[in-house]
Amino acid sequence: MIRRVRYTLLHTYVFAKMLVPHWPWLIGLPLSMAVIILLNKTAGAVIPTVDWVWLDIIGEGGLALFMVMWMLIVLATREPGFITNWMAFGFLCLCASSFQDMLDEIYVLPDAVSWDKWIESAPVGLVSLVIGLILWYREQRQLKKYLNKRSGVLQNDLALHEDSLLPQWSALAKAVQDAPAHQPTLVVLRVAPEVRSQLPLTLQDQSKLRFLIAEMLLWNSPDASQVFQLTGEGYALLSAAPVSQEQINDVVLLLRSMRFRGKGHKQATLLEVKSRTLILENALSDSELRNNIQQVQADLASTADGIVNSQSIANVHVV
Repeated sequence: MIRRVRYTLLHTYVFAKMLVPHWPWLIGLPLSMAVIILLNKTAGAVIPTVDWVWLDIIGEGGLALFMVMWMLIVLATREPGFITNWMAFGFLCLCASSFQDMLDEIYVLPDAVSWDKWIESAPVGLVSLVIGLILWYREQRQLKKYLNKRSGVLQNDLALHEDSLLPQWSALAKAVQDAPAHQPTLVVLRVAPEVRSQLPLTLQDQSKLRFLIAEMLLWNSPDASQVFQLTGEGYALLSAAPVSQEQINDVVLLLRSMRFRGKGHKQATLLEVKSRTLILENALSDSELRNNIQQVQADLASTADGIVNSQSIANVHVV
């Protein structure tokens, strides 16, 4: 229970911190609602409580509240800018429209007043939100082109590794089950920093290194493959199409060529990279797949790297 409360408080704090750069909207939202209340209070008369239609009040007030929530979520997930402003303004206007609808159930306004109809019915909010969404769509197309494989990894998967932002065990098991029947290829990698001659890497440096390794794998692995993080030093490449050992060796040799300089280290840290290729000839259950991979990881942790050059074709197993 205490752990859940701490988790909630921590993420609430992070959410609030992400809203700080958007302070003009955070000020404008309550001010707008206050102005609408003031206008209704000064121009109209309060309807007796017994005549209130509570269903309309709850429905229209709830819609306004959801508009506020959607606006805050959009602000917390975006940097300040014109696209964010279009979307925020759209949500603000839609919130004002629903809020005025709710106040119509509480205040009665003279027939000469027309501003309430404009607040309720003018499509300013919808137009602004549509413009923002069109601009957001164009932005997403650019990001997808830039992120390449990373965009597919980040979407529709919330259980990503906190350092590398790669899918983990559960995603790998599902991908293996969903793979076509023609013997998918699974490459298990062990990528560990070689620090015997210097100080160990700090936790912050290890986190940064895992992210860089993930980027290297995503950009240089075959296009048809998926990349997963199994453990702190364990990675996997899964391809439904056949992958040549030469391609795998090229990825391994590229990782071995990486140099990472940790904080306070006078020399760059090298990477020890070992791999084993599994041809998944038979359907495996989740437990069988996990046992096979754990056995491979144990073997890789205790053996030397067999890849000497890009022509090597060692370490291929059929399971």
